[in-house]
Amino acid sequence: MKASVESVAAEREVAGLDIAPECKQMNYMQTKQTSPMHNKTPEERKAIAAKSHAARRANREAREAERREALKRADSLYQHIAQLEERLASLQHMETFNYVSATMTSRRLLSADEIVKVALPWKQASGIYFLIDGDSVVYVGQATNVYSRIAYHSDKKFSHYAFVPCDSEALNKVESLYIHYLRPKLNGEYLDGSKYAPISMADLLSTGSTEKGKK
Repeated sequence: MKASVESVAAEREVAGLDIAPECKQMNYMQTKQTSPMHNKTPEERKAIAAKSHAARRANREAREAERREALKRADSLYQHIAQLEERLASLQHMETFNYVSATMTSRRLLSADEIVKVALPWKQASGIYFLIDGDSVVYVGQATNVYSRIAYHSDKKFSHYAFVPCDSEALNKVESLYIHYLRPKLNGEYLDGSKYAPISMADLLSTGSTEKGKK
């Protein structure tokens, strides 16, 4: 029986179960002395902890940036797909109407891009306009917006029109010159047969002579 007790005691000692307290303390001290932080000052330990915290934060921020970039790429892809689907629908719409147009008129419709390419710049055309009937200029007028002004002449008989661009400051002079030069039949006349115009023929000729003399 005694031998069995001694055998059990030996096994416990080998297994480290009956290590004396002073031996345990020694092992703790040895572990403590081999720890990387053992020989560090409080300031160094604080710096190491701060560096570790900064590294973890940098890693988190990097993962978040990667996540945002992935979402951005996905959003860009969705937008591209939506644009392609819209383009496809537009082409199908155009094909439908081109078929109808070809059936009805034997011509295809212009696309919006084609219309825009041949578009002319719009501005209110200031100038002298001419109403034409057959081969004759029957009326001369002036306007700062020729297109809208011609529409007011529905009481006059004409089939075509033309106009000469002119700055608004020179409208009276240029209109008067054309009226006296062309003598259109629908422009009014004075009793002496001269045409109504902003500037009389006499004044025009006088001004012309004065300007010629200066040269």
